[in-house]
Amino acid sequence: MSAPARLVRTLLVFFALACATTRAADSAAVAAVRQADQNRIAAMVAGDASALGALLSDDLRFVHSDGRIESKADYVKNLLAGDTQYADARSTVLETQQPAGDNVVILIGAQEMRKRLGPAWSEVKLRYLAVWRREGTAWRLVTWQSMRPAGNSTVPPKK
Repeated sequence: MSAPARLVRTLLVFFALACATTRAADSAAVAAVRQADQNRIAAMVAGDASALGALLSDDLRFVHSDGRIESKADYVKNLLAGDTQYADARSTVLETQQPAGDNVVILIGAQEMRKRLGPAWSEVKLRYLAVWRREGTAWRLVTWQSMRPAGNSTVPPKK
């Protein structure tokens, strides 16, 4: 094998290993974020402000399905006020993205839960976009936006 051919082969092997390493790192980041999101849901259901606070970034912007926006402090305070309670919450992550290497993971998914707001319980179905960011050694939720699907929409045909 000629020197240029060996160089090309070496570069291809190096590239393949680099890609495999990146995918492994990405998979580890995604797995860690999925676990952190499950921990977030468990903390919400348990009303555990301490555990929830550890999973939320101090920079949190939480956009509720009704359009309200809360900071981390407001979100945790309102959960502890006792007017809101969650039960049977489960999330199905439909898609993950890593737009910034291994420091940001975006979850796009669906969530179902029972929610008590005041005295009344209701069934809630949401679609959401959640941005998780690595802060030091921990993954923290930095942005949440959710909406309640209104039904099926149809894109009109182009004329």
